[in-house]
Amino acid sequence: MSTRTPVSSRIPEPGTFKPHKYEGGCHCGRVKFSVVAPPPDEIVVTACNCSFCSARGGRMIYMKPESLTFTKGSFDDLTKYLWNSKTAWHSFCPVCGIAVGGEYQGSYSINMRCFEGAGIEVEKLKVQWSDGKGQIPRFDGA
Repeated sequence: MSTRTPVSSRIPEPGTFKPHKYEGGCHCGRVKFSVVAPPPDEIVVTACNCSFCSARGGRMIYMKPESLTFTKGSFDDLTKYLWNSKTAWHSFCPVCGIAVGGEYQGSYSINMRCFEGAGIEVEKLKVQWSDGKGQIPRFDGA
């Protein structure tokens, strides 16, 4: 089994990049938000091969809570899903079904695909692969 990389190592530290504001939301507009993160040529999204992440196909950016501002709704307006060890939650819009983001180890994640309407070409961003399949022990026997 491989060693788990702490989420904190994936969070860009303020002052180490030129702040760029991204605005996005779910497909139906139930939630909208802005994120302060590095510019597109410096962003590194995380992709994971665990059973859950593989099925949803998200490309996540991790951030400290103060880098995320909801302009309509909040995580409370989304459906939360916990699985396996229940140490992280993932959120989905209950109306349009879009996987928006979540929380793990005190950090938030947002699916960069939620910013595609803002001109972000997610497939062109740098990707850091996480070996969730090898890192995450299954607690549910599956």
